[in-house]
Amino acid sequence: MVAELFAVKIFAGDGEALVKGGGHDYRITLADLEASGIADGCEISEETLAFLTTAEEKLRCIKKSFTYLAYKGHSVRALAQKLKRSGFSDAAIEASVVLLEKKGYLDDYALCAEYAVAIQRQKGYGVLRIKKELYAKGFDRDCIEAAVSELEETPEGLVTEILKKRFPHLDPEDRQARAKATAYLAARGYDYDEINNAISAFKEEE
Repeated sequence: MVAELFAVKIFAGDGEALVKGGGHDYRITLADLEASGIADGCEISEETLAFLTTAEEKLRCIKKSFTYLAYKGHSVRALAQKLKRSGFSDAAIEASVVLLEKKGYLDDYALCAEYAVAIQRQKGYGVLRIKKELYAKGFDRDCIEAAVSELEETPEGLVTEILKKRFPHLDPEDRQARAKATAYLAARGYDYDEINNAISAFKEEE
């Protein structure tokens, strides 16, 4: 089967083209139009129609990606999961992600580092909890390790201050109270050296 292309309309400002043919209107990127070799009045094959169908989904996927990214930054994995739930094919998602990474709209390393700093400063979490939060946002292990390696060390006295606010009347000699305080700080991502130092400092100030 061959189908005649009735028209190709260029939207240079948007980087898009509207291809009318085969009983359907295809909105695709100019890059895909150029790759297809389609022009006004030419005849196309079923393979070309299939290409247009794929290219059309890719553009819709890219636009949906920008909708998500306009709301907040996303890791590649988190964005791909949202696009999958929106019904896009794996091929369209992969093509969109590759393009967005190439154009700098997706950068897992930069975004992961940004989140790590924000979590440390705004929530007062330790490295272990920060890693957990970053993993939940969809970052891979390499990104997470690189991000936390660039964090400032936990400010001296910060863990003790957190301890004072949560347990102002803590008796470090009370094993049950000490265990409760330790569990609380561990849940916030601090390691046991940091916790023991904080409790020791708390004891010295009493």
